[in-house]
Amino acid sequence: MKVSIIIGTMIVGVIGIIAVFASMPSDTWQDNRTGFTGVSLPDENNEKIDCLSRGGLWNNGCNMEKRNVSSEDRIGVTCLGKEECLALNVSQIIDGDTIYADSYKIRLSLVNTPEKGEPGFTQSTSFTAMSCPVGSRIIVDQDDGQPFDNYDRMVGKVYCETGIINEMLLRNGHAEILPQYCFRSEFTGESWAQEYGCTKPDFSKIEKEECDPSYPDFCIAPNHPDLDCGEISERNFRVLPPDPHRFDGDKNGIGCEK
Repeated sequence: MKVSIIIGTMIVGVIGIIAVFASMPSDTWQDNRTGFTGVSLPDENNEKIDCLSRGGLWNNGCNMEKRNVSSEDRIGVTCLGKEECLALNVSQIIDGDTIYADSYKIRLSLVNTPEKGEPGFTQSTSFTAMSCPVGSRIIVDQDDGQPFDNYDRMVGKVYCETGIINEMLLRNGHAEILPQYCFRSEFTGESWAQEYGCTKPDFSKIEKEECDPSYPDFCIAPNHPDLDCGEISERNFRVLPPDPHRFDGDKNGIGCEK
């Protein structure tokens, strides 16, 4: 009789435990032996980004084969041009327009966010950190017109899971366009760049007298606001007096020497 009572009690207990687990939401339980949780799988776009970021090929599923992303890989991203198209893991957000990912230092093309100590620095940095969080996957389309900046950072358009961070910073008031690079950047003609002031000039229509004679190798408007070498892409160009932008610091006739 006692044995029957014990067995009956055990059966009731097992049924009760099963009922408790069945009533729990799938994202609240975890099997610590495998690390598997009941959270729903990421959507297909995130699966593709994860696959590509690990060097795989996507064709209705992930096929691991070590290589970089190409323009044929479809994750809602199309890289154009001849420069790099890379899937990377974000390792650090430096500020609103600078991201470190894997071994790369990436400077966002055409946009400028406040520097440390300037109004808006915290907001722009936080916006980028939330849009492209550390550990997430990004796609970097390197700018054909200006592949690297003066600090050897890769310049490019960056796709995060929520969109193009260059564009999102502009639309949310956390960045301004850099017009001095519009004549050179691969992305000048894109809608977001055009909308925020990056109209590519037609140099075929610029008369010689509309350019500052101090810089005969390229055109700077005579009344352009003061520039420094970090704000232009040219290097080792001729400089004639009076050099209003002071590009030729050592007065040897060559501006912004490497």
